Amino acid sequence: MTVAYTLGDQTFATKKAVLAHASEVLNRASLGEVLRGHDEAFALDLLAQHPEVGRKHGAGIAGVAVVVMPEWGTRNFVVLREDGSIDNWSVKKCVANLRPDGTRRSP
Repeated sequence: MTVAYTLGDQTFATKKAVLAHASEVLNRASLGEVLRGHDEAFALDLLAQHPEVGRKHGAGIAGVAVVVMPEWGTRNFVVLREDGSIDNWSVKKCVANLRPDGTRRSP
């Protein structure tokens, strides 16, 4: 049985490959850039795997952007909510919670 993880319109064979792609997206986006297209679809599907997805979604998602978190000095995704609030989220938590295609939980 082959395991696959589909996020957006892309399929990955391993969680390590998902992490590598997340890193690529984080590093190719400009700081403050709101993701669009394939990168946005990937990030939203990845965020849907967060163990606290309901809290992260809050009042609804207006977009996902890339910022540097001052306390860590690293690039991170942030969710831009419809009410104007912003929250960062852990890619590692999302990947740890990721289930193979066909075995996903509903958000």
